[in-house]
Amino acid sequence: MRYLLLISIAVAQLITATGCTSLREGVWLHSTPYIHGGIPAVYNHSEELSIFDFTLTRKGDSIDGMVVVKSESESSKRIVMTSFFGMTFLDFELDGRSIKINYCIEQMNRERIILLLKKDFEILFKPDHSPVTKYVFNLNGEITALQQGNGITRTVMHFENYLKGYPNEIKISHPLLGIKLTMIKRAYNEN
Repeated sequence: MRYLLLISIAVAQLITATGCTSLREGVWLHSTPYIHGGIPAVYNHSEELSIFDFTLTRKGDSIDGMVVVKSESESSKRIVMTSFFGMTFLDFELDGRSIKINYCIEQMNRERIILLLKKDFEILFKPDHSPVTKYVFNLNGEITALQQGNGITRTVMHFENYLKGYPNEIKISHPLLGIKLTMIKRAYNEN
């Protein structure tokens, strides 16, 4: 019995030490008025081109660059992650069902990494695509945070600095993997 108690305490400390965050105050999709659709969007699909500055952090190491999202339609997007100097890390296309990799550097060319990023961007483009999503809304009815999944690949997203109905800052994290992606919307001019 004493060993069981010690194991329970050790597991609780491990979970606390890994930065496990969850949306305790959130509500599940089936508990929202949006059960039959209409969850507020966190990505503006009407923009043909969106540019974000990003910082990708994993256990203290980080890289910075830009994420360029080109919208072919609401369900078809091309996402390119590059350094500020033009080196492409990843270039892929999502069509709502599958992913097409156009280019990927060797360090990121792992199926699990690609599928994790695919899932993250699918959630960003369509936050109500899964009934097992937990949401936190602000008083304006905008999503301030969401959580999807459980276990090691659980995704937690925070949305801040709303402007014209869409967040300018998006934070995507996988607490148990120690991965954080922060994206800040950049003003874009075609001139």
